[in-house]
Amino acid sequence: MPFDVAKWNGTWKHSGRSDNYPQIMQKLGLSAEAIQKFQESEMTMGTSLSGDVLTVKVDFIGKTVTNTNTLGVEGVEEGITGKKTQSIWTMDGDCLVALYPNFDGNGLVVSQKRSFVDDNKMLIEMKAGDLEGWVEHVRC
Repeated sequence: MPFDVAKWNGTWKHSGRSDNYPQIMQKLGLSAEAIQKFQESEMTMGTSLSGDVLTVKVDFIGKTVTNTNTLGVEGVEEGITGKKTQSIWTMDGDCLVALYPNFDGNGLVVSQKRSFVDDNKMLIEMKAGDLEGWVEHVRC
C-alpha cells in the first residue's frame, strides 16, 4: 500500500530522534539554536496528491511554505529556512521519499524516507552524506 498522503495532514511535533540527529541537522546548515527550536515547535501540514502531483504546505515556526512536485521528476523545493534546492519525490512501497541530490551546492546528497508507524506517529529516516539517523513525529 502506498504512503497515505492525506494521513500526513494535521499538526505534528517531534517525539523522538536518533542520538546523531543534531549532527545531521548541522550538516544541513542549521545552528544548534535552530535545531532546538525545530524540536520544540509544532508544524501543521496540508498535503495532497492529485495523480502524480504532490503538494506539501508547511506552517512552522511562524512561516508558511508550499511546494508542488511531480513524483519522480526533479523539481525545486523551498525549505522552511528559505533555501531552495533540487528535489525528487517518489513513492517506495509504503514510504514517501524525498531525495536532494545536491543539497548544499557542493554535492551533499540528502534523503528523507517517511513512513507511518500508526495513524498518529510518523518515522522519518534521514541520510546526509555519510550520516544516517531518524526522527519521529507524533500527531498533536
